[in-house]
Amino acid sequence: MTTIIIRPKSKEEKNLITKLLRKMNIETSIVEDALPNYETQKAINDVERKKGKPANNADHLFEQLGI
Repeated sequence: MTTIIIRPKSKEEKNLITKLLRKMNIETSIVEDALPNYETQKAINDVERKKGKPANNADHLFEQLGI
């Protein structure tokens, strides 16, 4: 399973990203907690330790996913 962490800058951006991912049949779950849950913290740590694949923007992300 691949985990994608996105920190939208606004509610509109969050809604757009969620709709796009759902249209591509990518399961989404929004974390609203002030502190990230265990899976989110693990994914953030993996990216920081260069175990994950950081993406600069949506185009870069979609290219990495082959979409």
